[in-house]
Amino acid sequence: MNDNLLIETKEIGDYRIKIYHDDYPSCPVQDWDMGAIHIFEHLEHGRYWLSQSCDWKEHVSNCREYSVADILQRVAAEVVEQKDIIKYFKVGKVDGLRFFYDRSQRQWVLQGKRGYGLYEGQWLNDLEIDPSDLKKYDYRMELLEPLDEDDLMALIQECAKDFVIKEWDSSGYSQGDHMRGFSYMTKKMFDERCGFSPNHYKTWQEQAMSVIDGEVKCIGMWAWGDVKGYVLEKKEAYTKTYSDGRKVESFDWIETDSCWGFYMETEELIAEVIAEHDLKEAA
Repeated sequence: MNDNLLIETKEIGDYRIKIYHDDYPSCPVQDWDMGAIHIFEHLEHGRYWLSQSCDWKEHVSNCREYSVADILQRVAAEVVEQKDIIKYFKVGKVDGLRFFYDRSQRQWVLQGKRGYGLYEGQWLNDLEIDPSDLKKYDYRMELLEPLDEDDLMALIQECAKDFVIKEWDSSGYSQGDHMRGFSYMTKKMFDERCGFSPNHYKTWQEQAMSVIDGEVKCIGMWAWGDVKGYVLEKKEAYTKTYSDGRKVESFDWIETDSCWGFYMETEELIAEVIAEHDLKEAA
């Protein structure tokens, strides 16, 4: 075993537990049956790239051409109805954005307040829609185009039905080690993959958020090399006899068990090994 990967050693009676970094951990998103969908990007060469290890195939065909923001817009268009987006805009929930019927043009207009120089702060048209077209066609992607990530997240959290979503980020141990993204779960996904535990949670949404938090923690441990394994050794005593008749009592450590792929903190893993093997301190 490569002791460069050794994290901690603990002796319990005649046993020794050695905790190592797992050098070849499985990716939770790709190799496990996760409860949620996880979309995240990582910092590389000064910019963020959508990770090949996230659930990008749920939404796009090429991860290098898209970002977390792009997929968040697609998610919003999937889970929020067009009428609810329009209502959200009409009541002024998004700063610097308004949606109204222009009687002179006989069109619905989406405007944003922006501009530069002499035109700074002016209302400029982002989208113009004929009333009959608004009833017939799906304009959700176009309506959502002016929204940034915070606006999209707020819209989803307020208007999406039977749906939970959470933004998150995670940092490693070196400058530049950073990931950011979001995770979500529908009620259908929750029912199929989780099952409600009323003794521990008040609502399915609360439990879903707990599942997401646990899965995101595992993703971070995988990304930053915090997955662990252990080697359990037992002290085997022997007597060494020299040519001059001298006898010296000594011992070797003999491996009795090992296991890898633990997504937990070092002290938690040591406690689990102790409990599993019923280890006790020497009397």
